[in-house]
Amino acid sequence: MSAIMPTIEDAEKLNLSSAEFDLIKEILGRLPNELELEIFSLMWSEHASYKSSWNRVSQLPSHGGHVITKIGKDSAGAIDLGNGLACVLKVESHNSPCAIQPRLGAATGLRVVTRDLISMGAKPVAFLNSLRMGAEKSDTSRWLFTEVINGLSEFEKGYEVPVVAGDTFFSRGYNNSPVVNNMAVGIVPKDKLVSGACKGIGNVIVVMGALTGKHGVDTNVFETVLTEEIEAKHLDIDQLMDVSVEKKLQQAIQVIVEKDVPLGIQAVGAQGIIGAVSEMVARGESGAVIEIEKVPVEEEVLDPRDILFSQTWGRLLFCIEPNKLMQLQAIAKDFGLSAAKIGEVTDSGYVECFAGDKKIAEVPAVYMGMGGKAPVQDPEFQMCSDDNPKIVLSQFDEPDHYPKVVKTLIDNINVASKDWLSGKFVSNAEEDKVKFPSDAAFVDLDGTGQSLVLTMDCNTGYMKSDPYVGVQIAVAEASRNIVCAGGKPLAISDCLNFGSPQDKFVYDTFVKSVDGLSKASQEFGIPIVSGNVSFYNQRSEEGSLKPIIPTPIIGMVGLVVDKKKHSTLSFRHKGDMIYLIGRSRNDVNSSEYAYSVLGVKRSVAPYFDVEEEKEVQQVVSKLIEKGLLRSVHDVSTGGLFFTLLECAIPMEFGFDITSDAEIRKDAFLFGESQSRIVVSVAPEFEDDFVDLMIEEQVPFSALGHVTRGEIRVDDEPYGFVADLKERYNQTLINWIGNK
Repeated sequence: MSAIMPTIEDAEKLNLSSAEFDLIKEILGRLPNELELEIFSLMWSEHASYKSSWNRVSQLPSHGGHVITKIGKDSAGAIDLGNGLACVLKVESHNSPCAIQPRLGAATGLRVVTRDLISMGAKPVAFLNSLRMGAEKSDTSRWLFTEVINGLSEFEKGYEVPVVAGDTFFSRGYNNSPVVNNMAVGIVPKDKLVSGACKGIGNVIVVMGALTGKHGVDTNVFETVLTEEIEAKHLDIDQLMDVSVEKKLQQAIQVIVEKDVPLGIQAVGAQGIIGAVSEMVARGESGAVIEIEKVPVEEEVLDPRDILFSQTWGRLLFCIEPNKLMQLQAIAKDFGLSAAKIGEVTDSGYVECFAGDKKIAEVPAVYMGMGGKAPVQDPEFQMCSDDNPKIVLSQFDEPDHYPKVVKTLIDNINVASKDWLSGKFVSNAEEDKVKFPSDAAFVDLDGTGQSLVLTMDCNTGYMKSDPYVGVQIAVAEASRNIVCAGGKPLAISDCLNFGSPQDKFVYDTFVKSVDGLSKASQEFGIPIVSGNVSFYNQRSEEGSLKPIIPTPIIGMVGLVVDKKKHSTLSFRHKGDMIYLIGRSRNDVNSSEYAYSVLGVKRSVAPYFDVEEEKEVQQVVSKLIEKGLLRSVHDVSTGGLFFTLLECAIPMEFGFDITSDAEIRKDAFLFGESQSRIVVSVAPEFEDDFVDLMIEEQVPFSALGHVTRGEIRVDDEPYGFVADLKERYNQTLINWIGNK
């Protein structure tokens, strides 16, 4: 090993504290060499070791009857679907790159989350996205948004896996600092699920895929690609968007897994080969010897450090038995991929790196990365002293013309239709999905008669008000969406997006969000099987850095046991009765109505009671199971009126309803209090519907009936659905600037 021994000054240059430097010396029983010190720095970074978050996220509920793989135990979470199938799911962020080059950044985010699925043997079947974008009508905000969409759309088409759903929220809290979270969902036969572990003395480690280049060695690979690669090799963005290597890897893995070749597979990510090997041997409680010169490289000369730390996209590590090496290499060759043995499994507990006969580094795997013995910390936190007020409606004049209020809210891009966005994706171009949309997306499980049902949720406005309650509402809404679609919620994958953990107020919101997420997971009985933490999301405002709004995104997977019973939100027949399940309240807190009409920018979170939520979801599940509902749609952003409008628009039916005399009309129509679901019921099932609701003792009320196309509230005309639909669909287009 190198004779040059680093000092504390060298450690500090690598963002290691004096305490961490002392710990490294204690772990090794000696001074580290320069390369070893850099390996520790890389693997103890915030992103790799979850330094500021692991103590908290590791306590999230991750167990349950369907769970196969829990938080931190593998590249993604896995759940048992029955019928011999497993579902693999993961949410990841790619925020900062999307502020630099949004088209490539968004596509790369999908690339990153996809490799975690394929490394477990799963075939990706669906993508979802959750976008938080700046709200200013500026060229920068609009450019960032449209380029992110273009990048996601291009990846969808290139990879040939559909983007089936997602959500989008606009706020000045994301100006110039978009939050782009991607969810990938895959399917694999349960007995073919592969772990990312190295084990078995003498088994071999193989790298497959792209040739290793000098990408991201000293910076993030994304920054490298945008500077060194473009300048040195004259690459353009279209070349960088190419996903052919990833597609070939996925196809090769399907063959490799089918033939029972691999013992373990791990994607090579931001910590390079050294990070991937360390993770694999830590999971397998083993060790490894790595021969640097055997890694296939792009350039004739790459030094060992470059090879170990390179972030080159499109590479996977395999752990296999020695007698299967030729078979693996033959499969790789069939797909035009490189595959080379680069090491062997030992029982030493160390990753030993050799350049020729010379050992250049030796680090203990258990101290590398998330979930092992890497040092973690609990940053200090302090509650912000600014309390959000509760809106007292009596202090505000009631609107004198409600149709005008509707038009004001239709012009709010958070309330208005996102059909322009949906139309950018192949999966949303199908006519049936336009006519019969649902609160969540469906993916059929061929040969089973069942469907996966998928959603992503988080109302950022509620997070500004109360992160503890806001994240519970996010889980409740995700669960509610799956229930409204006719499914049973099974598992969560989250992405927790926050500012700097060194900011005491930011870390307080992180702690509250994790606590709220844990409570909601337990209350609803939905385990959290995978996820991601993204810190240091900050925006520039008036010359200073400010944190983004706390943004814990909830991705959820459920199962429709009989896909013939899945439900949709569209009104379908004139004369059907419309009912509200749940209780209306005099509450407009944190609503888009409060923001856009009353001018109240911050208030407490809307009313939420978890027991009420569970009762409402349970009774709706029973109603769907018994086939008593024609349509189902939950009340969310924009309140009851816009829930009804979304039910009316797909087939251009209208509605005629009567407001609740005990609730102020603006709260009744536009308040966003939780645990409410709008359903339509055919006349022949109305008696059975009412009987079941009375039996279950869940609050409900008759709203009115479905009309041919006119919209009326309390006998006041609001126009025809076709006219409101046109304006509703045009708002986002107008904001973007596309006429």
